[in-house]
Amino acid sequence: MFDMNKVGKRIAQLRKEKNITQMALADLLGVSFQAVSNWERGQTMPDISKLPELAKQFDVSIDDILDENKGTRVVTQLVEKGSLESTAWIEKEELIQAAPIITTEQAEMAYQKIDGELTSEEIPILSPYLHQETIDGLAKKEFTKRGIKGLSTFASFISQEVMDECVKEEFTRSRLEHFSIVAPFISQELIDACALEECQLNGIGGLLSIAPFIGEEALDDCIKVEYEKNGLKGLSSIAPFVEEETLNQYVEESYRVNGISSIVSLAPFVDEEILNELALEAISKEGISGITSILPYIDNDFLSKK
Repeated sequence: MFDMNKVGKRIAQLRKEKNITQMALADLLGVSFQAVSNWERGQTMPDISKLPELAKQFDVSIDDILDENKGTRVVTQLVEKGSLESTAWIEKEELIQAAPIITTEQAEMAYQKIDGELTSEEIPILSPYLHQETIDGLAKKEFTKRGIKGLSTFASFISQEVMDECVKEEFTRSRLEHFSIVAPFISQELIDACALEECQLNGIGGLLSIAPFIGEEALDDCIKVEYEKNGLKGLSSIAPFVEEETLNQYVEESYRVNGISSIVSLAPFVDEEILNELALEAISKEGISGITSILPYIDNDFLSKK
Protein backbone atom coordinates (compact mmCIF):
# COMPACT_ATOMS: atom_id res chain seq x y z
CA MET A 1 0.00 0.00 0.00
CA PHE A 2 1.10 3.57 -0.54
CA ASP A 3 3.26 5.00 2.24
CA MET A 4 1.03 7.86 3.39
CA ASN A 5 3.91 9.49 5.25
CA LYS A 6 6.07 9.62 2.11
CA VAL A 7 3.21 10.91 -0.03
CA GLY A 8 2.35 13.48 2.62
CA LYS A 9 5.92 14.74 2.84
CA ARG A 10 6.08 14.99 -0.95
CA ILE A 11 2.88 17.06 -1.08
CA ALA A 12 4.20 19.35 1.66
CA GLN A 13 7.51 19.72 -0.19
CA LEU A 14 5.84 20.54 -3.49
CA ARG A 15 3.45 23.01 -1.82
CA LYS A 16 6.34 24.84 -0.15
CA GLU A 17 8.25 24.97 -3.42
CA LYS A 18 5.22 26.75 -4.91
CA ASN A 19 5.17 29.04 -1.86
CA ILE A 20 1.49 28.54 -1.11
CA THR A 21 -0.22 27.83 2.20
CA GLN A 22 -2.24 24.78 3.12
CA MET A 23 -5.33 26.97 3.14
CA ALA A 24 -4.59 28.29 -0.35
CA LEU A 25 -3.99 24.77 -1.70
CA ALA A 26 -7.25 23.63 -0.12
CA ASP A 27 -9.13 26.47 -1.87
CA LEU A 28 -7.53 25.62 -5.22
CA LEU A 29 -8.54 21.98 -4.90
CA GLY A 30 -11.99 22.56 -3.41
CA VAL A 31 -11.25 20.62 -0.23
CA SER A 32 -11.04 21.56 3.44
CA PHE A 33 -7.91 22.89 5.09
CA GLN A 34 -8.08 19.83 7.39
CA ALA A 35 -7.92 17.51 4.36
CA VAL A 36 -4.66 19.05 3.16
CA SER A 37 -3.28 19.01 6.69
CA ASN A 38 -4.15 15.31 7.03
CA TRP A 39 -2.44 14.50 3.72
CA GLU A 40 0.75 16.23 4.72
CA ARG A 41 0.80 14.60 8.16
CA GLY A 42 0.40 11.17 6.58
CA GLN A 43 -3.01 10.63 8.18
CA THR A 44 -4.95 10.17 4.94
CA MET A 45 -4.36 9.94 1.19
CA PRO A 46 -5.78 12.32 -1.41
CA ASP A 47 -8.82 10.96 -3.21
CA ILE A 48 -7.88 9.60 -6.63
CA SER A 49 -10.01 12.30 -8.27
CA LYS A 50 -7.78 14.99 -6.71
CA LEU A 51 -4.49 13.60 -8.00
CA PRO A 52 -4.71 15.20 -11.48
CA GLU A 53 -5.50 18.58 -9.87
CA LEU A 54 -2.59 18.23 -7.45
CA ALA A 55 -0.24 17.30 -10.27
CA LYS A 56 -1.44 20.31 -12.29
CA GLN A 57 -1.01 22.76 -9.40
CA PHE A 58 2.52 21.52 -8.74
CA ASP A 59 3.50 21.08 -12.43
CA VAL A 60 4.55 17.47 -11.80
CA SER A 61 3.32 14.02 -12.78
CA ILE A 62 1.04 11.86 -10.64
CA ASP A 63 3.95 9.42 -10.42
CA ASP A 64 6.01 12.13 -8.78
CA ILE A 65 3.36 12.77 -6.12
CA LEU A 66 2.91 9.08 -5.38
CA ASP A 67 6.67 8.55 -5.11
CA GLU A 68 6.66 6.00 -7.96
CA ASN A 69 5.07 3.36 -5.74
CA LYS A 70 4.36 -0.14 -7.07
CA GLY A 71 0.68 0.78 -7.56
CA THR A 72 1.36 4.08 -9.31
CA ARG A 73 0.96 2.61 -12.81
CA VAL A 74 -2.55 1.41 -12.01
CA VAL A 75 -3.61 4.68 -10.41
CA THR A 76 -2.14 6.78 -13.22
CA GLN A 77 -3.88 4.77 -15.93
CA LEU A 78 -7.21 4.95 -14.10
CA VAL A 79 -6.87 8.70 -13.61
CA GLU A 80 -5.65 9.55 -17.09
CA LYS A 81 -7.63 7.03 -19.17
CA GLY A 82 -10.49 6.06 -16.87
CA SER A 83 -9.87 2.36 -17.46
CA LEU A 84 -7.22 -0.31 -17.80
CA GLU A 85 -8.22 -1.44 -21.28
CA SER A 86 -4.80 -0.71 -22.73
CA THR A 87 -3.08 -2.70 -19.99
CA ALA A 88 -2.55 -6.36 -20.78
CA TRP A 89 -2.03 -7.38 -17.16
CA ILE A 90 -0.97 -6.00 -13.80
CA GLU A 91 0.97 -7.53 -10.96
CA LYS A 92 -0.97 -8.50 -7.85
CA GLU A 93 1.26 -6.22 -5.79
CA GLU A 94 0.20 -3.28 -7.97
CA LEU A 95 -3.44 -3.89 -7.09
CA ILE A 96 -2.65 -4.35 -3.40
CA GLN A 97 -0.81 -1.02 -3.35
CA ALA A 98 -3.42 0.89 -5.33
CA ALA A 99 -6.63 -0.57 -3.83
CA PRO A 100 -6.95 1.75 -0.80
CA ILE A 101 -7.20 4.89 -2.93
CA ILE A 102 -9.30 3.65 -5.86
CA THR A 103 -13.00 2.86 -6.02
CA THR A 104 -14.47 -0.62 -5.81
CA GLU A 105 -15.32 -0.48 -9.53
CA GLN A 106 -11.74 0.46 -10.33
CA ALA A 107 -10.40 -2.26 -8.05
CA GLU A 108 -12.58 -4.76 -9.90
CA MET A 109 -11.17 -3.57 -13.24
CA ALA A 110 -7.68 -4.14 -11.91
CA TYR A 111 -8.60 -7.50 -10.38
CA GLN A 112 -9.69 -8.78 -13.79
CA LYS A 113 -6.20 -7.95 -15.09
CA ILE A 114 -4.05 -9.49 -12.37
CA ASP A 115 -1.36 -11.95 -13.24
CA GLY A 116 -2.22 -15.21 -11.47
CA GLU A 117 -4.66 -16.10 -8.66
CA LEU A 118 -4.68 -14.42 -5.26
CA THR A 119 -2.99 -16.39 -2.51
CA SER A 120 -4.57 -17.14 0.88
CA GLU A 121 -2.54 -14.26 2.33
CA GLU A 122 -3.55 -11.78 -0.37
CA ILE A 123 -7.31 -12.41 -0.28
CA PRO A 124 -7.96 -10.79 3.14
CA ILE A 125 -5.84 -7.78 2.13
CA LEU A 126 -7.98 -7.11 -0.94
CA SER A 127 -11.39 -8.19 0.38
CA PRO A 128 -12.36 -4.69 1.62
CA TYR A 129 -12.01 -3.34 -1.91
CA LEU A 130 -13.71 -5.98 -4.07
CA HIS A 131 -17.34 -6.70 -5.02
CA GLN A 132 -19.31 -9.16 -2.89
CA GLU A 133 -19.67 -11.54 -5.81
CA THR A 134 -15.90 -11.63 -6.27
CA ILE A 135 -15.27 -12.22 -2.57
CA ASP A 136 -17.81 -15.03 -2.49
CA GLY A 137 -16.17 -16.64 -5.50
CA LEU A 138 -12.80 -16.48 -3.77
CA ALA A 139 -14.37 -17.96 -0.63
CA LYS A 140 -15.69 -20.97 -2.53
CA LYS A 141 -12.26 -21.60 -4.05
CA GLU A 142 -10.53 -21.31 -0.68
CA PHE A 143 -13.07 -23.63 0.90
CA THR A 144 -12.48 -26.23 -1.82
CA LYS A 145 -8.73 -26.03 -1.19
CA ARG A 146 -8.52 -25.67 2.58
CA GLY A 147 -11.94 -26.27 4.09
CA ILE A 148 -13.52 -23.90 6.60
CA LYS A 149 -10.09 -22.91 7.96
CA GLY A 150 -9.39 -21.23 4.63
CA LEU A 151 -12.21 -18.74 5.26
CA SER A 152 -11.17 -17.56 8.71
CA THR A 153 -8.95 -14.65 7.61
CA PHE A 154 -11.65 -12.91 5.56
CA ALA A 155 -14.84 -14.36 7.05
CA SER A 156 -16.30 -10.94 7.85
CA PHE A 157 -16.39 -10.08 4.13
CA ILE A 158 -18.11 -13.29 2.96
CA SER A 159 -21.87 -13.17 2.41
CA GLN A 160 -24.08 -15.01 4.90
CA GLU A 161 -25.43 -17.26 2.17
CA VAL A 162 -22.00 -18.48 1.04
CA MET A 163 -20.66 -18.79 4.57
CA ASP A 164 -23.61 -20.96 5.62
CA GLU A 165 -23.30 -23.02 2.45
CA CYS A 166 -19.65 -23.80 3.24
CA VAL A 167 -20.40 -24.47 6.91
CA LYS A 168 -23.13 -26.98 6.06
CA GLU A 169 -20.71 -28.89 3.86
CA GLU A 170 -17.97 -28.75 6.49
CA PHE A 171 -20.37 -30.10 9.10
CA THR A 172 -20.97 -33.23 7.04
CA ARG A 173 -17.20 -33.80 6.92
CA SER A 174 -15.83 -32.98 10.35
CA ARG A 175 -18.81 -32.00 12.49
CA LEU A 176 -17.97 -28.99 14.71
CA GLU A 177 -14.21 -29.46 14.75
CA HIS A 178 -13.29 -26.16 13.07
CA PHE A 179 -16.48 -24.15 13.63
CA SER A 180 -15.09 -21.89 16.35
CA ILE A 181 -12.82 -19.99 13.96
CA VAL A 182 -15.79 -18.71 11.93
CA ALA A 183 -18.60 -19.06 14.48
CA PRO A 184 -19.34 -15.30 14.74
CA PHE A 185 -20.13 -15.26 11.02
CA ILE A 186 -22.45 -18.28 10.87
CA SER A 187 -26.19 -17.61 10.94
CA GLN A 188 -27.79 -18.25 14.32
CA GLU A 189 -30.30 -20.65 12.81
CA LEU A 190 -27.57 -22.82 11.29
CA ILE A 191 -25.29 -22.86 14.31
CA ASP A 192 -28.22 -23.84 16.54
CA ALA A 193 -29.30 -26.64 14.18
CA CYS A 194 -25.76 -28.03 13.94
CA ALA A 195 -25.33 -27.86 17.72
CA LEU A 196 -28.52 -29.81 18.37
CA GLU A 197 -27.67 -32.46 15.78
CA GLU A 198 -24.16 -32.85 17.21
CA CYS A 199 -25.55 -33.18 20.73
CA GLN A 200 -28.04 -35.83 19.69
CA LEU A 201 -25.36 -37.88 17.91
CA ASN A 202 -22.25 -37.40 20.04
CA GLY A 203 -23.29 -35.77 23.29
CA ILE A 204 -22.81 -32.27 24.59
CA GLY A 205 -19.04 -32.45 24.97
CA GLY A 206 -18.43 -31.47 21.36
CA LEU A 207 -20.26 -28.17 21.80
CA LEU A 208 -17.78 -26.56 24.14
CA SER A 209 -15.84 -24.67 21.44
CA ILE A 210 -18.98 -23.00 20.06
CA ALA A 211 -21.03 -22.78 23.26
CA PRO A 212 -20.82 -18.95 23.45
CA PHE A 213 -22.46 -18.73 20.03
CA ILE A 214 -25.37 -21.13 20.55
CA GLY A 215 -28.75 -19.51 21.12
CA GLU A 216 -30.31 -19.83 24.56
CA GLU A 217 -33.26 -21.91 23.39
CA ALA A 218 -31.07 -24.27 21.35
CA LEU A 219 -28.63 -24.66 24.24
CA ASP A 220 -31.51 -25.52 26.57
CA ASP A 221 -32.64 -28.20 24.08
CA CYS A 222 -29.12 -29.64 23.98
CA ILE A 223 -28.94 -29.71 27.77
CA LYS A 224 -32.27 -31.50 27.94
CA VAL A 225 -31.04 -34.15 25.47
CA GLU A 226 -27.81 -34.65 27.44
CA TYR A 227 -29.56 -34.77 30.80
CA GLU A 228 -32.05 -37.37 29.62
CA LYS A 229 -29.19 -39.55 28.31
CA ASN A 230 -26.49 -39.11 30.95
CA GLY A 231 -27.86 -37.11 33.84
CA LEU A 232 -25.92 -34.18 35.29
CA LYS A 233 -22.44 -35.58 34.73
CA GLY A 234 -22.38 -34.53 31.09
CA LEU A 235 -23.32 -30.92 31.81
CA SER A 236 -20.33 -29.79 33.85
CA SER A 237 -18.15 -28.91 30.84
CA ILE A 238 -20.75 -26.56 29.39
CA ALA A 239 -22.20 -25.25 32.66
CA PRO A 240 -20.52 -21.81 32.45
CA PHE A 241 -22.61 -21.03 29.36
CA VAL A 242 -25.95 -22.21 30.76
CA GLU A 243 -28.52 -19.98 32.45
CA GLU A 244 -28.40 -20.42 36.23
CA GLU A 245 -32.15 -20.96 36.41
CA THR A 246 -31.89 -23.89 33.99
CA LEU A 247 -29.04 -25.47 35.95
CA ASN A 248 -30.89 -25.06 39.22
CA GLN A 249 -33.87 -26.89 37.76
CA TYR A 250 -31.83 -29.94 36.69
CA VAL A 251 -29.79 -29.98 39.90
CA GLU A 252 -32.90 -30.05 42.05
CA GLU A 253 -34.45 -32.76 39.91
CA SER A 254 -31.29 -34.87 40.02
CA TYR A 255 -31.02 -34.49 43.79
CA ARG A 256 -34.58 -35.75 44.28
CA VAL A 257 -33.88 -38.84 42.19
CA ASN A 258 -30.19 -39.64 42.82
CA GLY A 259 -29.23 -37.83 46.00
CA ILE A 260 -26.64 -35.20 46.87
CA SER A 261 -23.68 -37.00 45.29
CA SER A 262 -25.21 -36.62 41.84
CA ILE A 263 -24.94 -32.81 41.92
CA VAL A 264 -21.27 -32.49 42.91
CA SER A 265 -20.02 -31.72 39.40
CA LEU A 266 -22.40 -28.78 39.05
CA ALA A 267 -22.20 -27.46 42.62
CA PRO A 268 -19.85 -24.57 41.64
CA PHE A 269 -22.44 -23.25 39.19
CA VAL A 270 -25.62 -23.61 41.26
CA ASP A 271 -27.34 -20.71 42.98
CA GLU A 272 -26.02 -20.53 46.55
CA GLU A 273 -29.49 -20.34 48.08
CA ILE A 274 -30.62 -23.47 46.21
CA LEU A 275 -27.48 -25.34 47.23
CA ASN A 276 -27.93 -24.36 50.87
CA GLU A 277 -31.52 -25.59 50.86
CA LEU A 278 -30.55 -28.93 49.34
CA ALA A 279 -27.72 -29.28 51.87
CA LEU A 280 -30.13 -28.68 54.76
CA GLU A 281 -32.52 -31.26 53.39
CA ALA A 282 -29.69 -33.78 53.00
CA ILE A 283 -28.50 -33.14 56.57
CA SER A 284 -31.98 -33.72 57.93
CA LYS A 285 -32.04 -37.10 56.17
CA GLU A 286 -28.46 -38.34 56.56
CA GLY A 287 -26.73 -36.01 58.99
CA ILE A 288 -23.70 -33.87 58.22
CA SER A 289 -21.95 -36.80 56.55
CA GLY A 290 -24.57 -36.63 53.84
CA ILE A 291 -23.15 -33.41 52.41
CA THR A 292 -19.43 -34.16 52.64
CA SER A 293 -19.08 -34.19 48.86
CA ILE A 294 -20.41 -30.63 48.45
CA LEU A 295 -19.02 -29.03 51.63
CA PRO A 296 -16.50 -26.87 49.70
CA TYR A 297 -19.43 -25.14 48.00
CA ILE A 298 -21.63 -24.58 51.06
CA ASP A 299 -21.81 -21.29 52.92
CA ASN A 300 -20.18 -22.10 56.28
CA ASP A 301 -21.93 -19.23 58.03
CA PHE A 302 -25.26 -20.60 56.81
CA LEU A 303 -24.49 -24.05 58.16
CA SER A 304 -23.29 -22.77 61.51
CA LYS A 305 -26.52 -20.86 62.01
CA LYS A 306 -28.53 -23.99 61.25
